Amino acid sequence: MKIGIDIDDVITDTSIAMKEYIEKYDTDGEVRKYIVEIMRGEIPTPGIRKFLEENGIKFFKKTQIKPDAVRVINQLFENGNEIFLITSRGEERFQGTESYTLEFLEKNHIKYTKILFNSHEKAKICKENQIDIMIDDSAKFCVEIQKENMKSILFTSYVNQAIDVDVPRVNNWLELEEKLEEIIGSKIV
Repeated sequence: MKIGIDIDDVITDTSIAMKEYIEKYDTDGEVRKYIVEIMRGEIPTPGIRKFLEENGIKFFKKTQIKPDAVRVINQLFENGNEIFLITSRGEERFQGTESYTLEFLEKNHIKYTKILFNSHEKAKICKENQIDIMIDDSAKFCVEIQKENMKSILFTSYVNQAIDVDVPRVNNWLELEEKLEEIIGSKIV
């Protein structure tokens, strides 16, 4: 099975790190005003674009891996599944994030088949790569993926917790493990 997994707010706690960093270093309050939009990958003003260009890599470096993420991902990989990390991270928006991300994955021993950076059209990317199921924190992406007759699971995050969509939802990696076992039809561990 080909499994697509987003990085930010799925594998890592990016929203928490980003929110803390913005609250500490946003001196004029402009960035804080649009924090939810920024966490969704939107860049609403030139001032925010400048702040993110100067600071983006800094808050990525503050992220932590979510509990059980490495164990579940690596077990899925060991069981013969192909793991595609499909992320909006990349040089287009945040200079230095590609090399940092590759180092981060290696340092944390996260196994994967392929990583796709600058993925801003995830339904199209999932279709091109024949992904069987995509795990993402973006309700928009999950809905678009399902409209293309592919499976998706919404990973609850700070940004999407109040969004009601007709997509299976999980709150943590233990719940995700259970949901994937239902879909795959066998135990992951």
